[in-house]
Formats: sequence, structure tokens, C-alpha cells
Amino acid sequence: MKRIITSTIMGTLLLMSTLNANSTVVVPDVQTQVPQTSDAVQHKLTVYGWVPSFDGTLTYQLPDGSDTQSDFAVFDALDFVLMGSYEATKGKWSFLADFIYVGVSGEETIKQGTILETSFDQELSISILSLYGGYNAIKTDRYSLDVIAGLRSFSMDVDADINLPNLLPTVSLSPSVDIYDAVIGIKGNIKLNQNWYIPYLVDIGIGDSDLTWQAEASLGYHFSWGDIIATYRYIHYEKEGLRLIEDFDLYGPKIGAVFHF
Repeated sequence: MKRIITSTIMGTLLLMSTLNANSTVVVPDVQTQVPQTSDAVQHKLTVYGWVPSFDGTLTYQLPDGSDTQSDFAVFDALDFVLMGSYEATKGKWSFLADFIYVGVSGEETIKQGTILETSFDQELSISILSLYGGYNAIKTDRYSLDVIAGLRSFSMDVDADINLPNLLPTVSLSPSVDIYDAVIGIKGNIKLNQNWYIPYLVDIGIGDSDLTWQAEASLGYHFSWGDIIATYRYIHYEKEGLRLIEDFDLYGPKIGAVFHF
């Protein structure tokens, strides 16, 4: 038995010596076969223009305790607009901030019979700030999907001069409202080819409002300097018991430029 074991060991050593002398064994570098994920922060700045349509009704409380209403459709003059978004991504984590400021004005006259009428001269400003943290759940060569959660704030300020048939002089009112909501949703991209892609974002939330939701989808095109995107966006708010406004919608197309750095 000892002779058999000794012979086996000697034979193995002789075979290994022969292999070392006549051939080279290549050991693959396993690390080079695993895709590397960059830890560098990637930044994206989007500047866009959006002149949204408004749906809703403003309800003003007058000094005598009664209410009078004006429709959002009367705001037909755009006074000022400032909009943009910023996104930072590191690995699977991301941060997104989106800001909208719109200032509009308009006049409305409501006939009451053949003589009496109520007229409104109004200026309205709306600002919406959305802040999200995101985590990438799905990523392939063509698709990506992030789960997002965060906060959206909504502020509305109105300056209204109201001429009533039974009140003199003109009634001047400056109501305002501030709403803060927690939101959760998804965002991502669908790559069509080397240049064309479809980014999207959907969220829903509650808090100070009874319900708020947002949905947008875009068509983007890559250039050497950045991207151009065309988007349709819809934002909805519901708040029962709020005297100034209960239901409110902003919607319409927008166009923007995206810069990566």
C-alpha cells in the first residue's frame, strides 16, 4: 500500500513538473469581466418653457360674508414664468428637484340681468416645488425605472379687485393658500435608438390636500451638446373645504433643453 501511495505522489509531482516546463496556464482576471459602476455624480439640468392651461374656480369671501366666484379661464395674459429641474445621480441613487412659477392676469365681467354686473380684475401667481429621492429598480440597455418619493409644495397668491353692483367702492382682496403633500411614484426612460428616447414620470400623494397627482411623458432627442425634449404634463389638486379653491388642474405641452455635466 505504501508503495502504491508513494508511486502515485511521485507520478503527480512528475506530471506537474512536466506541465510547468512545457506550457503556460492562463488564469482569467475575473474582475475585468464584471461591468464597473462609476461612483461619479452625474448631473442633469433641464430648462423648459410651459404655458399651462388652467381648470378650476376661485371663490372669494366678501366683507359681508357672502361668496362670489370667478373662473380660471379668464387668466389669459402671461406676466412671468420661471421653470426648470435639476437631477443628480450616483450609482442607483438619485435626487430630483423641479420648480414651476407662473404669473398670469385677467379680467372677467359677469352679467346679472340687463343692467347689473360684477367685474373682476385679477392677478394670480402659482409656484410648485417638487423634491424627490429615487432608487433605480430596473435598468437594462433599453429600459430604466426608478422608484421615487418626496415632497411637493403648492403656493397660490391672488390679488383681485372686484366691482359689485351693490357694493361701493371696489373690493380689493389678496387671498393665498399653501399646501404641502408627501408623494410617491416612478420615473424612467425608454430608449428607442441611439438618439431618440421617452422619459416619463408619474406620482401621487396626500397631505394638506385630499389628493394630488402628476403625470408627464416626453419625447427626447440626443445632440452632442445635450438633449431637446417635448413633453405633455398634467398636475391635479383636490382640497375639500378650502374656500379659495377646491379643485385645480394645470396641463399642456412644454418644450425644454437638457444639459448633462
